[in-house]
Amino acid sequence: MADFNVIKAMIFIIIIAGCAPQKVNISQDSDNGFLYCLSGSVTAEEVTIVVKGSKTKEFGIRIVEQDTKKSIATKMTKLSESSDFLSKTKFSGLRPGIKYNYQIFSANATSLIASAFFTTFDNHPLSFKVVFGSCSETGSNSPIYKTISDENPLFYLQIGDLHYENIDSNCKERFQQAYNSVFTSPLQSDLYKTLPLVYIWDDHDFGPNNSDASNPCKKESIVAYRSHVPHYPLIFDKQNDPITQAFEVGRVVFLLTDIRSQKIRPEYKDCERTKVGTNFGSELHLQWFLNAMLNAKKAGKVVAWVCSYPWINAPGGPNYKCQESDNWGGYPEERQRIANFIKQHDIQVFILSGDAHMVAMDDGTNSDYAQGGGAPVKVFHSAALDRPGSYKGGPYSQGYSKEKGQFGIIEITDNGNAEVCFKWYAKDKNGNIVKNTSGVEIKLDFCYEIFNTY
Repeated sequence: MADFNVIKAMIFIIIIAGCAPQKVNISQDSDNGFLYCLSGSVTAEEVTIVVKGSKTKEFGIRIVEQDTKKSIATKMTKLSESSDFLSKTKFSGLRPGIKYNYQIFSANATSLIASAFFTTFDNHPLSFKVVFGSCSETGSNSPIYKTISDENPLFYLQIGDLHYENIDSNCKERFQQAYNSVFTSPLQSDLYKTLPLVYIWDDHDFGPNNSDASNPCKKESIVAYRSHVPHYPLIFDKQNDPITQAFEVGRVVFLLTDIRSQKIRPEYKDCERTKVGTNFGSELHLQWFLNAMLNAKKAGKVVAWVCSYPWINAPGGPNYKCQESDNWGGYPEERQRIANFIKQHDIQVFILSGDAHMVAMDDGTNSDYAQGGGAPVKVFHSAALDRPGSYKGGPYSQGYSKEKGQFGIIEITDNGNAEVCFKWYAKDKNGNIVKNTSGVEIKLDFCYEIFNTY
């Protein structure tokens, strides 16, 4: 019967491929076994599609060029209880800079179940927009997701606290439930059908509040992430390794470092630090990051470092505490080593962060931790999507806003000359520009000189 269904599906595909462009009609059958779909791990030539169902079921995934309606590829995928009714399917051989429609249909070929979209990247100079944010209630259905979709970014970068389940027991089942709650939320589901998702966790979606490498659910958290998220290839592949990953768009390299699951906290006696901690957890992890930045510099690329929690925090700062352990203020040696490396090699890098429930920016005035100065890294915090506000770290040259319902926007302009330019700003859930506590728009415009130009 399974073979017969596949034959019917292929006949259905051939018929549609030969027809003139037409509107896609989506089945309203609520008992079709389909829950949600996601696209991710997008490059100039590839995409990974996640399909999640509620029962044993076979689906087809069809990739179509949106403009030409040309069918590019079709693959069948079977969901089973052993895989939590979840599948990941990779498609290769796509063309750069093309918008694609991917369609989910039943194996019996009688109806389409879902229709969604992604646009492939380009490895050549490219101007594009990214929206990023963090810190969202579990299963949030906030209108902010519609506002994000209206920005029409190339992809959505979620940099932590996708949910607030704080899981430290009944690990496997609760992570499955958490991902289901998030991705079946109507407005979030609608957003993820319009663009690719890039996601890395922070504390509340990795484990409990302020979690670290000692999280009792660490193993299950990593397994759940690997199976549920269409992530980029992970740099490290052992069971308890970080979910650190990297990808490129045009002349920007995004480095997503998992400094949450590897964190080893410092130890204190009163306010005196008696043991040095580490965010990267191992020399291997940190050395990979340093080398990745240097390789980007040699290739003539700008580095966007996704670093989930505050970089700016030190004694004398507005929010510094003497026993800091959950932001970079408690790891001055590791931070200085990174800053010294950036200074030594003149690396063009900026930091994107979440965790703190605020929008904040610094132009390098307060972020330079290199010995003797010389590494004034620009910093952009973006949160909270729909959690109460908070102010952490600082100070920030452009000020901050700790209102609920905010996200960051990055516009990249790259014409292939000697500069790549960036425009940073933020909006609230209603689409209004975010202002700081003095009523001034939080924004930053800057360019980096590129040494290896096209």
